[in-house]
Amino acid sequence: MNDMEIPAVLESTFALEQLTRIANDMDEHQFTLLFKPIFGVDVSESVYLDIWQALRDGMIEGPAYAVVERNEAFRAARYDSEQDTLLVNRDVIEQALNEPNTSPGLLLALIGGFGQYLADQIHSKCVAEGEIDSPELDLEDAKEAGSKYASLMAFLDSSPTDGLEFAHYTHDALSAPLVLDLSDTPELEEFLPEAPITIRPRFGAGEGGHGTIERVLEEVGFDETEIKSIYFGNWLRDHSQLVDPKLVRAEDAPRNFPNQFSRSALTAIVDILAAKEFRNQQDDGEEQGDFQVSPEVLGVYKASEHIDNPTNHDESPVDPTEIDPDFEKPVLPGTESTQVCPKTSMKAYIDKPVAHMSSKIREAAREGKTAEGMRAFGEALHVLEDYFAHSNFVELSLHKQGHTQVLPWTTEVECEHGLPVITGLFSGTDILGSLAEPLGKVLFPDEYPAFKEITPGYRSTSEQILLILLGELENPTWLKAFEKLLALRDRYADNPLFRFVRRATWTLLLPLNLVRYYGRKLFQDLFQWLGDRVGEEQTRSGMNPNTDARADATHSQLSKDHDSHPFYDLAIDMARHAVKQVGEEMFRFWNGEVEHPPADLASGFICHPYDSSWQDSLVAEWLEKHEDKVQAASAFDSLKAIYDKHIETLLEKLEALEVNSMQTT
Repeated sequence: MNDMEIPAVLESTFALEQLTRIANDMDEHQFTLLFKPIFGVDVSESVYLDIWQALRDGMIEGPAYAVVERNEAFRAARYDSEQDTLLVNRDVIEQALNEPNTSPGLLLALIGGFGQYLADQIHSKCVAEGEIDSPELDLEDAKEAGSKYASLMAFLDSSPTDGLEFAHYTHDALSAPLVLDLSDTPELEEFLPEAPITIRPRFGAGEGGHGTIERVLEEVGFDETEIKSIYFGNWLRDHSQLVDPKLVRAEDAPRNFPNQFSRSALTAIVDILAAKEFRNQQDDGEEQGDFQVSPEVLGVYKASEHIDNPTNHDESPVDPTEIDPDFEKPVLPGTESTQVCPKTSMKAYIDKPVAHMSSKIREAAREGKTAEGMRAFGEALHVLEDYFAHSNFVELSLHKQGHTQVLPWTTEVECEHGLPVITGLFSGTDILGSLAEPLGKVLFPDEYPAFKEITPGYRSTSEQILLILLGELENPTWLKAFEKLLALRDRYADNPLFRFVRRATWTLLLPLNLVRYYGRKLFQDLFQWLGDRVGEEQTRSGMNPNTDARADATHSQLSKDHDSHPFYDLAIDMARHAVKQVGEEMFRFWNGEVEHPPADLASGFICHPYDSSWQDSLVAEWLEKHEDKVQAASAFDSLKAIYDKHIETLLEKLEALEVNSMQTT
């Protein structure tokens, strides 16, 4: 009789069979999407594809198991790459036999050890293919990969239920199955961690821009709800700039994302942004529908709705109406609307925005103080406010008071006042601000949602937008993969084993981190596309409309939307004054105190500053405190430097948004 102790033996095929089931249930792209965040976003997809195929073909055997005495280097299990063996501490196994409520920890440790084995296999493949120089996988990296892998597998696989036999243990006379006991599963509320905190479009919408200007409506009697409804109309005009002919493909054109979007996709994105900005997610009241965005409500970019210069300087201009009939036809240089009216000393195309503004005020009058009426009024105010931010009205107002050194952004022509009122060309860098920055903020949010919000069917703002963007791809593979992951998350609350994992936060945030990962790829493409246009715009911004009569000022040269511009505060003051006057008359009309809506009053503000006097006192008061800013706006190179710095800052902000796009917690 041999008195030697028989070595303890642990046998388990659970982890391998679990991963094989998942590989058989997913296509290769879904498989890759799930495991990149664990084993490396920079690992080539061919490596993941090889593993996926080998699992489906039954070609992966997995590591051997070895039971070891207490090892202080690890608590429960660790993969040893030199022996190709998963080492498991004997006391943890026997504790699971004697105290079955500890069995979930052992099962997760075995799954995590299998994850370490996979990390080693992937690392070896990358070394063999020249993707990685270091021959050895760092131990801490392997442990982290194993921990994330165990959490992800518990998240994906709902098959582990109470009573599951996941391994078999033999030692001396003992031969016993290891059975999963979920009797101590924590309640969902106890398990969910606190959500971690990570880490202007034009006057731009929101604080410091149109939204701030319209706070002046409080002073004439409008309440918070009414101001919100009015601002919605203004906000819509800002965001209709997303639906730009430079970005939109024709309805019957092939997909060409990210160079082009469908109009429906851009509209859907704006609707999501509107929900975030205006719709109370806790309130199902009827008024929530007042802030829904449809193609009809949003419309498309029209120069006339923003008082922009509509002149198209492209060598071979495309007719935007061939893309979508709602766009405006191109206005070519030298045509009548690009000329200066001798009597008014204003560009002729400005008549069209004024007519649009008046039409919207009359529409507001017809609709009354309803959601539709207030939205129309907000759209009218958008034109009025843009006039002061996007024209040279401020500059010419300073000329009127003797500060003729201020750049007027035009040359003298034959007209009543010599220097005419002009507005700027909307172009590539403006798309950078109106598209890239808002998209960046939602794709790479500063905060994650509270986990209690992640209920079945929950989709964060960034997830909703990524679903739309992925739907713009010709190949639906990535869309299906992302939908699959979201569907799996919908079921996580029904999976008791997941409540024992150590990486719950990381796993629950995986869809959002994948948004950040794919968002990074999107932004790389978008940066390249925008870079070409920014280069073109910077070339045009180098032309000097103050000395070259052939040069049209760009929107960026004239824009006072940002506080870096010397005349930002003065433009805001003028806009607030005009909005207050027009808002007061609209308030009185809706209350039946006056007979006519303020269409003529609003139109009267859009004139040459030499033909009005209301702004003179504002300018004089501003000059008393800001005389130094006059000099800053008197040198072309100085203002160009401000513009270049603004573009540089915007690009830096966007790069900062995406640089941590695969942050994990």
